[in-house]
Amino acid sequence: MISQLSAPRPLIIRILLACVLALTARPAAATPAPSELPDDLTPIYVIQGDGPSTPLSRKRVSTFGLVIGVQSNGFYLQDPTGDDDPATSDGIFVYTSSAPRVKAWECVLVRGAEATEYYEKTELTTPRSIEPLPSELCGSGFSVPLAPLPTPNVDPESLLEPFEGMLVAIEELQGVVQGPTKRFSNGNVEIALIAEQALPFVQGGRVFQSNPDDAAGLIFLGNGLGAELPAAAWGDRVQVRAAEPGVAALAVVDYSFGKYLLLPLPGEKIQVVSRHESKEQTAQPDAGAFRVCSFNVLGLGRGLDQLRDATDYEAALHQRAAAIAGGLQHCEIVGLQETGKPEDAENLARVLTEVSGLEYSAVAFAGPGTASPDFPLTNSLLIRDDRVTVLNARNEQACTRFSFSVRLVPGQCPARLLPLFSRPPLVADLLVRGPWGEDYPLTVVVNHWRSKRGDESVNVVHRTLQAEHAASIVQARLDTDPDAHVVVLGDLNDFEASRPVETLRHGPEPADGAAREPGHVLLWHAFDSLPLLERYTYIFNGGSQTLDHLLLTPGTVPDFGGMDIAHINADFPIAEPNGTEGVPGDPAVYGSSDHDPLVLTLRPGGGAWIAGSAQIPNTPVELVDSAGTAVARTESDALGEFRFFDLRPGAYSLHFALPEQITLLPPAGDSDGPSAAVFPVKVERGRATVVELSARDRRADVGAASALFSIFYGVESAEQADGSAP
Repeated sequence: MISQLSAPRPLIIRILLACVLALTARPAAATPAPSELPDDLTPIYVIQGDGPSTPLSRKRVSTFGLVIGVQSNGFYLQDPTGDDDPATSDGIFVYTSSAPRVKAWECVLVRGAEATEYYEKTELTTPRSIEPLPSELCGSGFSVPLAPLPTPNVDPESLLEPFEGMLVAIEELQGVVQGPTKRFSNGNVEIALIAEQALPFVQGGRVFQSNPDDAAGLIFLGNGLGAELPAAAWGDRVQVRAAEPGVAALAVVDYSFGKYLLLPLPGEKIQVVSRHESKEQTAQPDAGAFRVCSFNVLGLGRGLDQLRDATDYEAALHQRAAAIAGGLQHCEIVGLQETGKPEDAENLARVLTEVSGLEYSAVAFAGPGTASPDFPLTNSLLIRDDRVTVLNARNEQACTRFSFSVRLVPGQCPARLLPLFSRPPLVADLLVRGPWGEDYPLTVVVNHWRSKRGDESVNVVHRTLQAEHAASIVQARLDTDPDAHVVVLGDLNDFEASRPVETLRHGPEPADGAAREPGHVLLWHAFDSLPLLERYTYIFNGGSQTLDHLLLTPGTVPDFGGMDIAHINADFPIAEPNGTEGVPGDPAVYGSSDHDPLVLTLRPGGGAWIAGSAQIPNTPVELVDSAGTAVARTESDALGEFRFFDLRPGAYSLHFALPEQITLLPPAGDSDGPSAAVFPVKVERGRATVVELSARDRRADVGAASALFSIFYGVESAEQADGSAP
């Protein structure tokens, strides 16, 4: 049993403690007598070696040690004394494929196992035998070092690789959740967090996939050894404590698919000590505007690996319908990804009509992915019948000479060519009714590109070809009508600056090898209007990232009224239908998918908006019209950014609730203006308004505090920007 904590190796200085904690005062383990063990043993620390990979790869070895944790397909084994070398781990995972016949704290001998690397995790596999040993051969005590917890800007491998497979102690770990509780089909549960002491070093308090320095500080908790993990959402504070008061919590350091995990022992306590209050609310525009939305509805089908039970399926339909009616405020046009078959979109329209009291219709056509018996997927579209008419709709498949393992559909491609899309783009020509006069023509292209699963070097080529095809659909429309209103949306499974998304934005390179025309932009990305901290739709391994996108043609940009990513899913654990744990407010609205929906507001005849970067966080900002009436309120985010969307033309003023010591300065070159917390702005139709302000802290020395507060607005019209950005 565990009887002593000591430090068999020096630890790297961390934000948390880097000292040794004594659990009890029992003597250290005694070295077993060599005559009592086989002569051909290889100590675990020799198998692990002093690098990331075993030096004995593919060699058969025998070893012994104490079982420190048991999983469903193997167990963790640790040398009872270690070698006091800080570069080598004393623990290792023994893979048995099925449930092992060992128990925690047993002394066992593993004979004839192969030393391997499984996705860079050192393991012993296919052992010829696992035999119990007398407990005294593993000694009467056990040394447990304090875990060196990850911190921003420090490579996790340098900290944790020397502890891979070992039992470690965790003292006073309280962290802020970055990746909500994630439950896998095999029963595993994970939570990603940042130690609370490290949070001030993470810009804006949120870890983004695009910032590897911040991501290095992520700590991953898992339930692989039987500890219970709570349902936690982004921003919640989670505490890890020992089952017994006054001692350190114990966990095994695991490595799994590119990340190190702490697996607390059964009985150790992981609990949410405070909840982050969600302020997410999507505004509902008046009748003079309408919205186009995108929503990945997370396997809403009846496939073998989806919602096979009829009761669960019906509950999931109501859950997604509630998210559209409440979270998306009855969006008029909703592009859907991950409906199983066309009838699933029709069923969702039926339930949404019941939930919202508004008539919705579905548009969907079967594609190659529809035929999967396990996980059918089909792009779909929902429209509100009171506002939208469908003129024409179809799937637009592309064919290629390359094979991407897309299911063949007879007659879909000519001989010797293969289909490019498992989920072909759904292209719909629509008319939208409203008080603006003539019906507004709009083409919506719903996409769901190749997943990131598998070989990403192949995936990115596939997605780039898919991007070229989607761009060609748009270009064909613009060739006919340069002012055509086209919105391209969906789960593109790639990031904003990725090659596929950039290909969609700018169009493919000319076939003759010539460079693109300088400044050529095929589509404007609506995310360019958003604050940086808002630009995420998905969280993977604790890193917030953008996988879902929405882009507009130049002719649509003058009608841009606003963009919102409805953060009602990615920050929260997936909610079971009718479940409530771990989600705020109305449980039906939150956690219905792992992707956040997108909401675009269009105002025919001209939209207008204001965007600012205050550089002073969490500052209330009020927009007041010329009559002195407050028409909108918001608060700057953790980076000081704020937005006012969907405005009417006219004169306004921005009112900032500044800290007492802060004063606003007029724009550069306007030295006659007074310092104030109120600044006039003029909003024009079809334009974004641009102003620069700065602020000064009166407590600072003269000249020492500039650029504490900057506000940047767009001043160019869509015509001046050549359709690039408003």
